[in-house]
Amino acid sequence: MTNHGLTRRAVLGTLLAGTASALAGCSRSSVEGAVVENETPLTLSHEYGIQATQSGTRVVVDVTVTNDGSEPLTLDDRVPRFTCTFFSDSGEQLLQSGRKLVDQLDSEESTTVQFALAVNVDDATRYELRSTWAEA
Repeated sequence: MTNHGLTRRAVLGTLLAGTASALAGCSRSSVEGAVVENETPLTLSHEYGIQATQSGTRVVVDVTVTNDGSEPLTLDDRVPRFTCTFFSDSGEQLLQSGRKLVDQLDSEESTTVQFALAVNVDDATRYELRSTWAEA
């Protein structure tokens, strides 16, 4: 293959990647999110974004977990478990995933937990967050 052919492929690849990135956020412009259960003393704040990847788009939810209490949160017998469930407009569950807090959280300290939906992204209209206790 000539140098001209390689350059043309590189330019076309760049254009296609740029177009895919530009369109990635257009497929679903809004996903609602809420904390529906929190049985822990932690404060949860959250936001989502739609990201372009080489294989398509995905919805990423970033959850900031803060210990607003005056005491450290120790993880002796039980730990906080964070769950994110993605739903379609019809209420169908698209994905549910969970993470456990593995490190002690001191007073006024925060950490971030991330959840991602990479399939059925166009169907996602909302997500629900839960913070419950689980065995350590």
